[in-house]
Amino acid sequence: MRRISVRSRFRRKRLTPRWGDSLAPLLDVIFLLVIFLLVSARFDSTQTITVDLPQAHGEAKNATRSDALVVTLLENGDLRWHDQQISPRQFSDTLQKLDPEQRLRPFTIRADRSVALESGIQLLEMLGLLGWSQVEFEVSPAPEDLRHLEDSPSDR
Repeated sequence: MRRISVRSRFRRKRLTPRWGDSLAPLLDVIFLLVIFLLVSARFDSTQTITVDLPQAHGEAKNATRSDALVVTLLENGDLRWHDQQISPRQFSDTLQKLDPEQRLRPFTIRADRSVALESGIQLLEMLGLLGWSQVEFEVSPAPEDLRHLEDSPSDR
């Protein structure tokens, strides 16, 4: 018997990987990582205001120094300055008119517990922007039923 070889007229091309074929998935992965990092990154510009907060446990300390400037934050967001009720805008204008020596004095904020946190934060931000670095909150002593917590060790 005679063997017949069957050859195709068309030659098979060899499948050799080219450099560009293996680079495309790598670039896709890199771009996906860059997009993920950009989406998950936080782009806030936060400013910090240095605040000297008195401790609220134990005996109440008289946090108001004799040379401190005192402002009272009311529940409706208005302020009480030298026994006059004024708006935050008027208060800002008043503080800008003070002597530069006055800005070296500490500042004490008195606020009721029902005052919204936002009002306190806005007041702190205003004082920080106007140049005050020594700001403190005046607090009242802890209630009698919470005093036992300062004697017990914390679970932290």
